[in-house]
Amino acid sequence: MTRRNARLTLCAAAALLLTAHPALATKYAGEFMKIPVGARAIGMGGAFSAVTDDATAPYWNPAGMVYLPYREAMLQHAEQFGSLLNHDVGSMVYPLKGEKGKLLAVGGTLIRLGTDNIPVTPRPGGLRPGIDFLDFGPDNDPTTNDPGQGNGTWDPGEKLLLDSSSLYQASSQDYALLLSIARQKGTHWAFGGNVKLVRQSIPDTLPGEHVTSFGAGLDFGALWMPMDAITVSAVGHDITTTYLSWSNGVKENVIPTIDTGIAFAWKPADRQALTWDTDLVWGFQRRTLDSQLSAGGQTWDVRTGLEYWYHDTFALRSGANSKDLNFGAGVRYRHLSVDYAASLSRFFASGDDEFDNTSLDVTHIVSAGWSW
Repeated sequence: MTRRNARLTLCAAAALLLTAHPALATKYAGEFMKIPVGARAIGMGGAFSAVTDDATAPYWNPAGMVYLPYREAMLQHAEQFGSLLNHDVGSMVYPLKGEKGKLLAVGGTLIRLGTDNIPVTPRPGGLRPGIDFLDFGPDNDPTTNDPGQGNGTWDPGEKLLLDSSSLYQASSQDYALLLSIARQKGTHWAFGGNVKLVRQSIPDTLPGEHVTSFGAGLDFGALWMPMDAITVSAVGHDITTTYLSWSNGVKENVIPTIDTGIAFAWKPADRQALTWDTDLVWGFQRRTLDSQLSAGGQTWDVRTGLEYWYHDTFALRSGANSKDLNFGAGVRYRHLSVDYAASLSRFFASGDDEFDNTSLDVTHIVSAGWSW
């Protein structure tokens, strides 16, 4: 592919992004798809769009799939904010045979975010003392006379009786399936895309009933390698404005986001390797309180991270994802790799007046990969 054709391709992708006007978007729609995947990438602060050399490539930048020399699968489990949310991911990349400079690869990723055993209750005014809750006050001790005890109204902290006929437990599930393909164009360029299918389910007001959604969208990614030590990336997520249709008639649109990044790789000593990646995430949802930088409706967030490998066996990682601090480690033996990462939510936002991180537990992520 000539440089002129490459520029035209990138300009066409940018035009698609610009046609998706923020006014048509639903704020925070499909938010679960923005949770990073893969303990290796998360340990680097999510600065991974220009690295993408493992089975998580379909999520970060599908163009990177062509640079995997072998088939690889990855499984991940994470407990977000302590054990509040379960985040599970399975991903696989399958390189296909091809001539040098014309490599082809396919892949797939399944993402699940779930919350189980959610107590579903009537409004506080509809809760009945002794039937739906114990009217013992916030300390739930009948021998004390604390405020709220015996007043016939549910007060925050009073114990709910989950065996009551008015109360029940339910689960909320979010799923996304990415079907991916990538193609190398010459020795310096690679392009890839995802077809994204989304399914969500949240509890309704009746026991056993759920409100569900179905949606679809596209991602597009590109990599440029001017030399072996430098990789430049650009990824458009939800470039067609992913459309979500709910069973209760609600319609939502996920506005596109753009990730641009650059990665540098070098060997500081024999049998040692160091990679530094920095990504700039472009948002268009006017989420000024969530972002590092904003101007009008445009927001920007920076992700940056380092990865150090010793003997291609042991790895240490650290990075910052906007206002979160991340770190991790990994080990690789023959065909098996195991990675761990920890994320300290809003670590760099402790001085904000509106928010703090005192009530957010550390998120732990474990993932394992197998290549063949």
